[in-house]
Amino acid sequence: MKRWYALRSKARKESSAADLLASAGVEVYVPEIKVHKQHGKPPVLEPFFPGYFFGRLDGTLGQVRLASYTPGVLYIVGYGGQPWPVPDQVVESIQARLASGHAHATLVDFRSGDRLIISSGPLQDLEAIFDRYLSATGRARVLVRVLERLCRVQLPIRQLRPASKAADKT
Repeated sequence: MKRWYALRSKARKESSAADLLASAGVEVYVPEIKVHKQHGKPPVLEPFFPGYFFGRLDGTLGQVRLASYTPGVLYIVGYGGQPWPVPDQVVESIQARLASGHAHATLVDFRSGDRLIISSGPLQDLEAIFDRYLSATGRARVLVRVLERLCRVQLPIRQLRPASKAADKT
């Protein structure tokens, strides 16, 4: 019986490992999103779950073992040393959501050094300095002044907004 499994891949090897499994007749799914990384450049596809992809494996045909030994695959996600299947509804939900466009990452064109305001969360209304993007799924590192020191903080990009021009003049 075929069931979906989450497979952990080597860094940036999701697609190549999935291609190898697909060429062996295994159904695979690598969730990807379009990411706008730079203003004026076309979006690029990046893994929605970096380092992971899904394979629909049939344990009776040895596909679980095949996937475990596929170049680029580190292991099949599981518990207690046993692969743990992912419910079909979970994979179908991810596919539907990505296909509908409800999950997308538009990275606001922040540049290192830009002054920002944290718009929500425990650090709401604090001023921050943009450092860099951390992931395609919307995390960034900013610098926040705490006790006369700049401290690195990781936040979802949706919690950041540019500091107003009026605030820049003060």
